[in-house]
Amino acid sequence: MRLALLSNITVELLAKMLEKHLEVYLCAGYDTWQQEMIFPESGLYTFKPEAVVVLLHANAYTNIWNHEEKGRRMIDEWCGAFRAITERLSGTPVFISSIDIADTGCIYGAEIRRGQYFENQLIKVIEKLHQEGRSIYILPVKDAVTDIGRSHFYSPKMWYMGSMPYSIKGLATIQELILRYVTVTRGRKKKCIAVDLDNTLWGGVIGEDGVEGVQLSDNKEGARYKDTQRLLKKMKEQGVMLAILSKNNQEDVEPVFLHPDMLLQHEDFVAEAINWEEKSRNIIKLAKDLNIGLDSFVFLDDNPAERERMKEECPEVAVLDFPKDTSLLPDVVAKAYEDYFLTLEVTKEDGQKTQMYRIEAKRKAEMGASISVEDFLRKLEMTMDVHIMKAEEEKRVTQLINKTNQFNVTTKRYSEEEVHRLGTGAHSDIITVHMADKYGDNGLAAVLILKYEEDTAEIDTFLMSCRVMGRKAEDEILFRVKEMLMGKSIRRVRASYVKTAKNTPVLDLYDRLGMSVVSGRISEIGDSKTYEADIASLPDETGLFRTMKSGV
Repeated sequence: MRLALLSNITVELLAKMLEKHLEVYLCAGYDTWQQEMIFPESGLYTFKPEAVVVLLHANAYTNIWNHEEKGRRMIDEWCGAFRAITERLSGTPVFISSIDIADTGCIYGAEIRRGQYFENQLIKVIEKLHQEGRSIYILPVKDAVTDIGRSHFYSPKMWYMGSMPYSIKGLATIQELILRYVTVTRGRKKKCIAVDLDNTLWGGVIGEDGVEGVQLSDNKEGARYKDTQRLLKKMKEQGVMLAILSKNNQEDVEPVFLHPDMLLQHEDFVAEAINWEEKSRNIIKLAKDLNIGLDSFVFLDDNPAERERMKEECPEVAVLDFPKDTSLLPDVVAKAYEDYFLTLEVTKEDGQKTQMYRIEAKRKAEMGASISVEDFLRKLEMTMDVHIMKAEEEKRVTQLINKTNQFNVTTKRYSEEEVHRLGTGAHSDIITVHMADKYGDNGLAAVLILKYEEDTAEIDTFLMSCRVMGRKAEDEILFRVKEMLMGKSIRRVRASYVKTAKNTPVLDLYDRLGMSVVSGRISEIGDSKTYEADIASLPDETGLFRTMKSGV
């Protein structure tokens, strides 16, 4: 991944640290980051970065922040540079470090300290630019300084010797922060956190202590568990799935959900396994029911024996280290979010994800009561809208491209900038598919990227959310795409299947859809197949979907 690292200080050492993981571009010259952003002929734009980090050290300008007018002018100048880069690199994520303005000493008691004001002004500038639709984000360096403490984060000796203010610990922290935020642009690592109940979501053992003995409150011992629940609920609102894995009796657990301080309710969980089965067995079943891999799970449990068994029997699952001091439990959950679930954007689909999965359980129940798959699919009353990607869909499309693994024929990953370019290019189109049925809206659920060469369309990417697999949606999608391509005078279609560890569900997709193999083979170690077909030979209408009445 190509990263441009811009700064008003010396960052060569940091760049060398990052080069173990990324291809890094540095500005030529000291404190030339604004010129690089403003001039279109600069090396920054020739480099064509996939992400940009702007690391700003506020105390390099110690004579500025004590004067309100000078400070405002500085922030305005920075804003102009931010506008320039986000316009020229539309869709490329640009991360601006939050700033830490430290008082330089000799401050008398009544003197006005403006540092925090300007720190907040920079945040507001970035927030405003983001609201304008620009791909600009905050890199929370100030939070890291606060966590570690200035005396550990900075090194006066390094600053005076080489204009590089950070200690070795500070550099390592910034490196970790940059890697975390830059790599998140390639998609989330995990999808679901499975949590225990006793001594995890609340203090105490419900089967022994009863509801009256549960520790769950706004203060003292119970506050740590309520704060933990508060964090988990926020994660759920950002699209992280929550599941329960508890060795308990359902009838014992149920009264706790009526506890006045129980923030998480049944509707916040996509699934609950409350029984006396082994948790490793339960999580395997959860993975199957949710149609996600075991490597999509994070496991939180206070019992060390349960954690070790999970590591041994389901090594793909990320098992969190439960703190001996439970006052640190909220910190463990917050760090798990940073490590495994961090996202830059929260889409409408993210906010509805838990509800979508709960509705999916109703669909499965109806499927079990149906005579046949065809009978079940017709009862769903499915609708579909297939159209060229709209500008407001770019973030969701990028998200799907970078996290969909099972129904994904090539598993190519694209940045938001690349998605924007493919969607607006003269020789390519991005097709988006919205689906719904009588139970609810599945949102933007499938994506195709088409590339054109004369009278041939290449299906560069074809992916679909696991929530809508098994409904013959792929047949209907290709039928509707066929109609669109015929309008463009396309005569032939080319496609590829590239084998990965997770996309076995689409191994024979194109074979089933009537396309012919022209080259390649699939073996145990991977490889790929290339297909071709006349446009007219693509699938006919399934009769299972109606067109959505309301446009997307």
